[in-house]
Amino acid sequence: MARDFAYRFRVRHDELDSFGHLNNAVCVKYMQEAAIQASADAGYSLQWYEERSVAWVIRRLEIRYYLQVRYGDELEVTTWISECGRSTCIREYDVTCIIDGARVARGRALWVYIDSRSGRPVRLPEEIKIALSPRGEKEDLGIRGYKSRTVEDCYRYCYRRQVQSYELDPLGRAHHTVFFNWIEQAYYNAIRLAGHPLDQLRAGDWMVFQGGHEIEYFSPARDNDEIEIVSWICEVGKVRGAWIHEIYEVRSKTLLARDYSLGIFVNANGKPTAAPRSLLDDVLRGPRSGG
Repeated sequence: MARDFAYRFRVRHDELDSFGHLNNAVCVKYMQEAAIQASADAGYSLQWYEERSVAWVIRRLEIRYYLQVRYGDELEVTTWISECGRSTCIREYDVTCIIDGARVARGRALWVYIDSRSGRPVRLPEEIKIALSPRGEKEDLGIRGYKSRTVEDCYRYCYRRQVQSYELDPLGRAHHTVFFNWIEQAYYNAIRLAGHPLDQLRAGDWMVFQGGHEIEYFSPARDNDEIEIVSWICEVGKVRGAWIHEIYEVRSKTLLARDYSLGIFVNANGKPTAAPRSLLDDVLRGPRSGG
């Protein structure tokens, strides 16, 4: 019997971004908390995992955003398991507004069951598979597949930072949601270097919002690691575009994660609009002199 679990959140003021909308990374945090609560409801709490020195980590996450929400909005995250493997499970998420049932986001995560001491995958107990009740349904999230042209030889923007201690999870790794913050900053840095600072965009009659992500995690980032995010436009359409963001640990040149990021151009009323040609040309060309 399928096990669906629903958990509610009310958007707090400190969870808003500079546009007054729920920050995308916070939406992903909601999904994680719903997953933790769903597991506990099935009989497997964080304490249960800690006592056995096992844990779940995310290897791949897909999320499609549909609606911007604001302070005070109440959301419900419904989550369920669609598939279980030897040491993995695929968890689905549907985020909706309580007031009208409108879909805010739809997500899918590949979780890996690991030994928390070694970090290596271990076999998922059959009892957990039974308790999670996978149901095998998978909906196309619609992150890719739009009419667009592939961009060749686009300028690659680089942004470096160090992993901060407050960005770590209980396993001593940079929390997977932190990567969304890094990617967002890398994107705005690239736009600024191309001659379009954020304040200018905010004051204009159009903006580009994140429509979705497909991110794959290959290796954990640790405290004080220096990381580099390499970003470039990979696809351009009429009202949509896409970026690739690759995140490396600088010293070892290890690829930590790779993200395909869907962007949607909108006008002042929040409706999709044609991408400004000047912006695209500037970003494809690279930083302005002295930028």
